[in-house]
Amino acid sequence: MIAGIDEEELVLLKFSKEETQTKLRWEHSKEFEYNGQMYDVVSKEIKGDSIFYRCWWDHDETALNKKLQKLVADAFGTDKNNRNNQKQLYNYFRSFFCTELFDWHALPTEIPTEIFENMLYAANFTSLRFSPPTPPPKLS
Repeated sequence: MIAGIDEEELVLLKFSKEETQTKLRWEHSKEFEYNGQMYDVVSKEIKGDSIFYRCWWDHDETALNKKLQKLVADAFGTDKNNRNNQKQLYNYFRSFFCTELFDWHALPTEIPTEIFENMLYAANFTSLRFSPPTPPPKLS
């Protein structure tokens, strides 16, 4: 299908033999990525140390690869903007919960039962004691 494309629609790219190994990321022998763009090789011509590739610039595959890279960056948290947003969201949700650690010590066993029961009552019900509002509310 690509071989039947009009020559004017193709791109001519020139590389040295060394550049084909360092600057191009080959998918397979007929497809490579160069500067973030995907190209399908239609023909190849070698002249001295230079290689000329007549290629179809594959815009659709280029766009697809960019979307895939963004999804991977989002999934692994490597996107800086997304990482900052996640940190802000984490801090927001964390503000709903008590994150302070408390120091808990077991009571000694020699405490008389009545004192222990009073301590237990005071520890559990201190938050239920409310003082009346001052001044008292006015009824209308």
